Formats: sequence, structure tokens, C-alpha cells
Amino acid sequence: MSQSVADASLFRDRLTINAISQYGPIIGLVGLYVAFALLNDRFLTVGNQVNVLQQVSIIGIMAIGVTFPILCAEIDLSIAQVMEVSGLTIATLAVGARLFEGFAVPVPLAILAGLALGAAFGTVSGYVTARFGVPSFMTTLAMLFLADGFGLIVSNNRPIIGLPESITAIGGSSVFGFPSIVLVFLSLLVVSQLILSYTKFGLYIYAVGGDRTAAERMGINVMAVRMGTLVISGVFAAIAGLVTLGRLGSAVPTMGASLLLPPIAAVILGGANLFGGSGNMVGTLIGVLILGVLGNGLNLMGVDPSGRLVAQGIVLMLAVLANVVGQE
Repeated sequence: MSQSVADASLFRDRLTINAISQYGPIIGLVGLYVAFALLNDRFLTVGNQVNVLQQVSIIGIMAIGVTFPILCAEIDLSIAQVMEVSGLTIATLAVGARLFEGFAVPVPLAILAGLALGAAFGTVSGYVTARFGVPSFMTTLAMLFLADGFGLIVSNNRPIIGLPESITAIGGSSVFGFPSIVLVFLSLLVVSQLILSYTKFGLYIYAVGGDRTAAERMGINVMAVRMGTLVISGVFAAIAGLVTLGRLGSAVPTMGASLLLPPIAAVILGGANLFGGSGNMVGTLIGVLILGVLGNGLNLMGVDPSGRLVAQGIVLMLAVLANVVGQE
């Protein structure tokens, strides 16, 4: 009898922990909205909410990309530098500057070159990881340094200005009064969720992330899936670099600074399993919004940057704790 009571108690505890792990992100986001709405009457205005979306869009695009390898039990530490070098490459090719002095190319070709460069970095990382069993932590760390160095070579460590309007409009214009960068972010989010939910590749990502050995026995090409997720992460980082050109109006060699950890943090805040196999793009959106709302709300309250960083650190620690405990 006592054993049955103990088992029932353990089951209730486990159910509670799993519920916190599953619904914690959305509860946390709603809680932030309620708190800041009560503390500041400007928080819930339409203009401020659009501003929040605009502020998180670049991090959001990168977070969407890095969600794929995280679901596959991999990690990509090169996203910020790949974003940076891809944006710099697009800018230098479009205006014929720096490394490509006098060799300007049409804007569509410059954009394709930047996206291809992001895919190339992801391909190298993915191949070394999947083919030789090198942890993605190490391969993408190597790509981080490689992309950073190549970005300095491409730009000669100087800003590139005078970008064509056809490039800056992608991330710096408005459509019916709504920022184009937000539309790009939300469109990519929807497409990515459709890939995860309705394609074999999406199913394979969850299978490989959940149990790699079992996935191999099912006949899944595990190497191709692992490599593919890192290629996607590289392409999304390059897209983030493209829209950043419109956001800034120029290409700056340091535009990727401090953008490595927030996208990864957003994915974890959204409830994705640190060890792969579970998570989705809706969760990633929630995680991105938690970061954005927290920063925006504290800023409206007059909290200085150091205080905002402390608050973000505490929230992330709680999210990671709930994530890990919920998987035990």
C-alpha cells in the first residue's frame, strides 16, 4: 500500500515537472506581458509591440536556423560570424568595394553569393561532423574563427556604405506600414514549421535527434540529416546578414558582435530539448519574444543595460533548469 502511495506521489511530481517544462515558456511570456503592462502604460501600445518584433527579427531569423541542428542534437556556434561575413560579402560584391574593388555584380547575384557562402560554411561543418564524428561544438567553433577572419579580409576591416536600395529595402523598408524585416522573419518561421511538420526531412530530424542509432536502423541517412541541419543553419545566418544590411543601412565588420548566444538562448527558452528530439518553431518564436519583451519592458522602466543582462541571465538559467529536469 505504501509503495502504491509513493508511486502515485512520484507520478504526480513527474507530471508537474513535465507540465512546467512544456508550458513554462508560454506561461513566462504571458507573465512578462501582464507585468510590464501593469508597470508601464506604453508597453502594450501597437507601436511598441511592432518595435519589439522589429528588434528581435534578426535574432529570430538566426534562432530559426539554429533550431534545426539543436533538434538534431547538434549545435552551431558559427552563426554570428557566418551572418557577418555573408552580409559583408553581399555588400562588397554589390558595390564593388574592398576585396572586390571594381568588380561590382548585379544585386541578385551578390545575394546568391552571400547565401551560397553561408551554405558553404554549413556544409563544411556538417560534413566534418557527420562524416568523421567530430562534435559539432568543435567544428562550428572552427568555422567561427574561419568566418570571422574571412569577414575581415572581405571588408578590409572597414564599413561598406552606399548600398543599393534594392538590398537595404529587404530589411529596412515597410509594407503597408509594417516593417519588411518582421515579414521576412515571420515568413521564414512559417515555412520552417511546415518543413518540420509535413516533410520527411522534418520527421528525420526528430528521429535522429531522439535516437541516432534507432534512426540508422530505420534506414534513415543520418549523415545527410545531420549535415543538412547545419547547412540550413548557415543559410539562415546568411539571410540574417542580408536583412541586417537594411536594418543598419551599411555593412559593418562588427555587426555580428554579441549575436552568437541570444539565438541559441531563444531556442532553449522556447522549450527545445537541449539533447535533441523535441521542440518546434512556435517554441522558438516564444523564446525570441521572451528575450525581446524582457529587454524592451526593462528598458521602458529605465533599467540600465547591466540590469537587463542580469535579468536575461536569470530567466535563461531558470529555462535551462526546467528543460533539463523535465527530460529526466
